[in-house]
Amino acid sequence: MKRSLEVDTLRGIACVLLVLFHVVGDTPSVGLRIPEGHWLQVFNEALAYIRMPLFSFISGYVYGFRPYQGNAPAFIKGKVRRLLLPLITVGTIFAVVQALTPGANNAVDRWWLLHIVPVGHFWFLEALFIVFLVVVLLEHLKALSTPAGFALVWALSAVLFDYFSPPNYFAAQGAVYLLPFFLAGLACKRFEISGPAARGIAAAVFICAATAAMLLPQYSEQGNSLAALGLGVCSAFLLLRSGWSSPRLAYVGSYSFAIYLLHVFFTAASRIVLKKMGVTDIYVLMVAGLAAGLAGPIVSALLISRSPNLNLWLLGTTGGGPKSKTKAAPA
Repeated sequence: MKRSLEVDTLRGIACVLLVLFHVVGDTPSVGLRIPEGHWLQVFNEALAYIRMPLFSFISGYVYGFRPYQGNAPAFIKGKVRRLLLPLITVGTIFAVVQALTPGANNAVDRWWLLHIVPVGHFWFLEALFIVFLVVVLLEHLKALSTPAGFALVWALSAVLFDYFSPPNYFAAQGAVYLLPFFLAGLACKRFEISGPAARGIAAAVFICAATAAMLLPQYSEQGNSLAALGLGVCSAFLLLRSGWSSPRLAYVGSYSFAIYLLHVFFTAASRIVLKKMGVTDIYVLMVAGLAAGLAGPIVSALLISRSPNLNLWLLGTTGGGPKSKTKAAPA
């Protein structure tokens, strides 16, 4: 599939939001450990309505270009290689490094449940794998072939999103959270949803959802509310259908998978090193962490791509060399 400048721009936005999230932190006990109520902490927390929904929406949209064609074993094998192999290798390295590094924010408590209980941000890989399994089943049943059938399935996913919270083993909660956004992205591609009317409806829903989130925060939790669902779906749709593109953001987005996997190593290292050097200004730490979290994984991906074995085990892609598929997103 030929790369899309608009889609890669969206990936770049998602990467910036994700790295910024882990640099700043959403509570005073993580990231830069900013006090509760600081505008950066509030802003970072508010972006949760957009951050992971955008990643999932993009994954569904990109899946729509090369959907499941009937060979379930081959399809699932590809997703195991693409998602679960990096989870096991990079995710385990992350857990070990975090446990051994002074100044790290968190550590694994129950090693015998490693990855059964999700580790850090790697929950997304497990959750997305489950989403793909669900989508394969739905595709096999032809449940996503017509607009009416698709709408029914999406409505069911929205109900689960709002009311169902399974035990969070193997990121089951994350799968419930991601599914409606993934399906929305797929519908956008499969049924070519666009045009002024669709954008107008999405903008209206976004405004209503944002108003509800601000005025009724007790009913608008980021993880399981209709307001969160509306904000996530509509913001992703409006960003995609705006047609906006940025070559610089698209370049960052073309390495989105490597950035997702590896950025935490560089953001944490940047914070720890600068603090040891006596740097305490949160804005300097934030800018440095953001730059490190974006540039470090890109350089790492370029180096890793030179070795087919490292490329496979660390990034889940086959082949090697500078023109390998290392850049692709997990979709």
